[in-house]
Amino acid sequence: MHVLFLAVGGTRRRAVVEESARAVADGHRVTVVVDRIAQWTRDQFPAGVTVVELALLEQRLPALRIEQAVFFKAPRRVVRTVGRGPLRDVARRAGRSYETRVAARAHRVFLRAWGGARAQARLRLVAELVERGPGVDLVVASDPVAMPFAARVATGAGRVSSQQVCFSYDYSGRTSATQHRPVPNAVQGDNS
Repeated sequence: MHVLFLAVGGTRRRAVVEESARAVADGHRVTVVVDRIAQWTRDQFPAGVTVVELALLEQRLPALRIEQAVFFKAPRRVVRTVGRGPLRDVARRAGRSYETRVAARAHRVFLRAWGGARAQARLRLVAELVERGPGVDLVVASDPVAMPFAARVATGAGRVSSQQVCFSYDYSGRTSATQHRPVPNAVQGDNS
């Protein structure tokens, strides 16, 4: 069974690490999708967990690649070629000044203008990740930010073998030690 953890918001990091370890211990294949891996440096995923960084997938989008080339890569190349010899210090200062005053502001304006399209592109990237890889049996939307991603995966991906989406691996009913009560009228997750 393949379990996909969507932890895009990163608000439940400890729970995601513990639940993914439990899923690996239960013998499942586990993939965790995070926004940026830098937020997870303190957390150690167990062996057998595949971590996919959404920001790296997003950098492959043509709009971002063109924007980075126009605002950052081409000017850096010009500064590097002009800044040889006696103009080195002047070129470095001009390059830093350009990046902070012009390129960074233009980048923020670009991201603001591209906001709605960026959100749709991120949803599409996660759906394509699921479609390309092995079929997903369980989708765990670990935080509120991951809910639209889980909905897109559950409704749009053709290779999802079971469209079960849950907020926690414990409530999926597929763990070796579940939190489900044997009494049918008991509230799930009730600690009383």
